[in-house]
Amino acid sequence: MSRRSVSPHRGARPFGPRHLALSLALGLALSATAIAVPAGATPQTDLASKTAQAQRLQAQIDANSQKADALDEQFLQAQNAVAEANHQIAIAERGIAQAQQQESALRTRLGSRAALLYMGAGSGDPLGIDATNVQELGSRAKYGEAAAESDSRLIDQLTLLDEQLHRQTQDLQKQKSDAQNRQKVADTARRQVEQINSTMQRLLNSTRSDIKALANRIEQQKIAAQAAAEQRRIREEAAQQAAAQRAAAEASNISARGVRVSFGDIGIDPGNIPAPSSGAATAVAYARAQINKPYVYAGTGPGAFDCSGLTMMAWARAGVSMTHGSEAQWEEFPKVPIPDLQPGDLVFFGSSGPSNHHVGIYVGGGTMIEAPHTGAVVRYSTIYRPDLVSTGSRP
Repeated sequence: MSRRSVSPHRGARPFGPRHLALSLALGLALSATAIAVPAGATPQTDLASKTAQAQRLQAQIDANSQKADALDEQFLQAQNAVAEANHQIAIAERGIAQAQQQESALRTRLGSRAALLYMGAGSGDPLGIDATNVQELGSRAKYGEAAAESDSRLIDQLTLLDEQLHRQTQDLQKQKSDAQNRQKVADTARRQVEQINSTMQRLLNSTRSDIKALANRIEQQKIAAQAAAEQRRIREEAAQQAAAQRAAAEASNISARGVRVSFGDIGIDPGNIPAPSSGAATAVAYARAQINKPYVYAGTGPGAFDCSGLTMMAWARAGVSMTHGSEAQWEEFPKVPIPDLQPGDLVFFGSSGPSNHHVGIYVGGGTMIEAPHTGAVVRYSTIYRPDLVSTGSRP
């Protein structure tokens, strides 16, 4: 902010009470607008409203701060005008005193000269000068009269100057009073703006607290929804596991009756079945190396995995990138019917490929390696479950 001196006759335009009242009323109206927050049906809409409110409050506080700066500048200008008026008044008062002193001295000298002429009118030396004849005495009397007339004119001039200085002092006193009034009005307005800003800052702080609470509430709801989804998935996988166990029991019964059944049907290592490519062999080898590592939601290794994290990292080792998500992995690669599966292919489970909920990497013999669910570990498992999707994908 600038700090400049302003002469009394060029002071800043007064910030009148009417303009001040209008300005403050406008500021309060804007504040009231900012305070109004529509009721939201959800924490998300409440959060959006509170965020917009905070932005409006901050903008109004910034605008009010600029207004306070302007008022502060007017206060300083008025203060400078008062100081300048005091300085000019002091100069004028010194001039008045000097003029009055000179006038008094001249009046004293004029009176003394008149008295001397009066007392010496009947003598040969009225002015105390050695005069030898009447003519010389008359000349000196005329000189005294001329000097007195000159002094009288000078006294008149000093009297006029004194009157002018008095009028100037009165004008300066009025300018000083006007500047003091401007100073008072600007200071009062600045204090009122600061009070409004203080109130709005408290409201802004409260709004920010509301925003933080709403954000925490939304985050808690999100966590609760994720937990509920995870519980549903665990229940579904438990049901699938039960179905797989029933299928394994049935396979054991069939085997006991002398029917050849692949070990993969009961979820054990089917052995090193050749992969169709070096990339597929690398992916299968990586998956085998993760056996018995724990399942962790959203895990991508190296110490824990979820289902799509395991398949993504297995094929990443082979130089193939894919999205971390079973639905996306079904969409991203060519489709393979279940009878045509080869080691390294991806198998999916769910109501359909686009809406599947689980993925494993096929290793041959009807067996896959999967990261099943929370509480379980990466393991071999049969692919023959009730919700096996009819097509896999081949990265």
